[in-house]
Formats: sequence, structure tokens, C-alpha cells
Amino acid sequence: MKLAAIICEFNPLHTGHKKLIDFAKTQAEKVVCIMSGNFTQRGLPACADKYKRTRHALLAGADLVVELPTVFATASAENFALGGVRIAEKLHADCMVFGSECGDISELNHCVDILLDEETNARIRQEIEKGQNYPKAVAVATGLVTLDKPNNVLAIEYIKALRKLNSNITPITIKREDNYNENRAGEFASSMALRKDSTLREHYTFEFVAEDIDDTVEQKYYDVAPSFLTVANRDQLAQLEGVTEGIHNRIYNADKSRGFAYLLEQVKTKRYTRLKLQRIILNSILGITKDIVKEAKSQPIKIKVLGVRIGNETLLDGIENETDELTQKSDRLYYSLSGNTPQTKLIKVK
Repeated sequence: MKLAAIICEFNPLHTGHKKLIDFAKTQAEKVVCIMSGNFTQRGLPACADKYKRTRHALLAGADLVVELPTVFATASAENFALGGVRIAEKLHADCMVFGSECGDISELNHCVDILLDEETNARIRQEIEKGQNYPKAVAVATGLVTLDKPNNVLAIEYIKALRKLNSNITPITIKREDNYNENRAGEFASSMALRKDSTLREHYTFEFVAEDIDDTVEQKYYDVAPSFLTVANRDQLAQLEGVTEGIHNRIYNADKSRGFAYLLEQVKTKRYTRLKLQRIILNSILGITKDIVKEAKSQPIKIKVLGVRIGNETLLDGIENETDELTQKSDRLYYSLSGNTPQTKLIKVK
């Protein structure tokens, strides 16, 4: 039986995601979604808890949904991809299916060849030393316009991770039409657009998704997150994953009494983007340090099964249903924000 893997967030699931799942089913008999838990790569809570989003994935056609551990789900593109690929390897997936703006696996492989070249990496480091953030440094050092698009970047990181692990998983990409990674709508609408504009949900997602979206949880997080930073000293901030070059001093000295957005504006630099700072703030709350990330990358990865389509229970054979303390901590934080009771049951749908 051939198994296709999709690394995803479904925050929320939309018609473009349904297209990706349907395409994956043309490449393999079964599809497993390796999905972020209650917090996402943006460093913010998901719009619905992981069990509701699991149900959405299964109703959209997935056969199995497993959790991407928090330490990878809330990480940079490189570690996000590495965590997902490691789980796909452990599940013995045959192929990995993902969207990209270019839609050309040969072009993506060419980009990976360039990025893995040592001379290229030396030029990238030089640009970073000049004060550029990593994406800009890569673009300047390589001239690769492919890296201007976020899903191309993730696609490249998936391929890099597959190579790093000497994986036999075949990468397969589908073109993301109509630029629906952006905050707008056309043939498709992005998850960001659907989170911000509820009027788009009727056309671009599904009723079973729209009814589960919590439009309050993100603002609740904004309200409480700065207060967590007030109890951290400089040394603790310096140890957080993502912190380099003294940014912890800017965070420590920043006024945390005027809200999340004001805090970001004080700390943000050309090198430290808003998304990177959001991840650092979440790392502070969850206690994700450089040492914890290093350990997570060196230890066997754990698989937490979230849901399965009825009739596909054989996909669970040989899987030890596990979780880790960090993921449990993130769940407690999420459910305290949403006011809901944590769920632990395995989700099943027909």
C-alpha cells in the first residue's frame, strides 16, 4: 500500500487544501497529514484546536492525521520541515506532496543544489553579517527569485530535509494557483484571509470548518503574552531558540505594558522579522531553548495519532501513540486561552 504524506497546519483548512489532499490521493492509496498542534509556525495559537482541525482533515479526505510536535511545529521553516520529514520517514511514507508557487520539482531541486553549495553558504553568511535577515540574505547571495515566495521556501526545506536524512521518500509538488498564499481571495483564499475576514468562509472553506473557527483565541493570546516576558531575565531570554546577536537585550528592555503589537514594534529590526519575534515570544512562554531544540533533533521523534478515517485502522499498526512534555504544555496554554477542556480521544470519521 502506497502512502503519501502532507505536512500541514490547516489553520483553517480551505478549498486549496482540499485540492492538495485530492491530488495526493492520485499519487498513493492512502494520505497521512502531519499537522501542527495547538500552536503554529507563526508563533501564535491555531484558529481551532488540533482535534477539530483533525476532524476537518479527515472530512476533507485524509486517512490518518498525526501531530507535528510543538518544538518543530512552532519552529523556523528548516526545523518545521525537518520534523515533518522525520515523522514521514517513521511512518514509511512513499511520497511527500506539497504545494509551491513554482510547481516545478526540477526547479526546486536546482535551488536546493545551490543552497547546499558551501561557497553559496559563505556568501549567505556574509550578507547576514551585513544585517540582512536570512530570506533576504539568500536572495541577494543566490539571485534565486524562487525564494521570494513562502511556499517555495517551505518546499525547498522539505527537499533539503529529505536529502539530509538520505530518505527514499519521493517529493512531489503541485502548483499553488492564483497566489492564494496572500491575504486576499481569487480562485482560492489563503488561511490568513479566512482568519481575518469571516465573510470569505462561506465560499472558500467548508461549513464543518467555519463553525469551528475561534475568532477570539488569537486576541486572548496577544493580551497575555507580553506579561510572560516580564518574569524572564536576560540570561533566560538569551537561551531561547531563535535568539542571536543581542536581540534578548532589546526584548528585556522593551516596554511590555502597552500590548503585543507595541512590543513587536519596539523590538523588530531588519534582521528580526515579526514572525521570528512571534516565535521567540512563544518560545519564552513554553520554555523552548536552544538546548531543547538540539535535543529534540538528536532524539527519536515521537508520533501522536490524532485521528483516523474509519476503515483505515491498519494504518495504526506498529505506531506507539506518544506525546512529549512540551506539546502537553502548549496544549494546556491553548486550552486555558480558549476556555475549553482538553480532549485526548482519537478522532474517527467515516
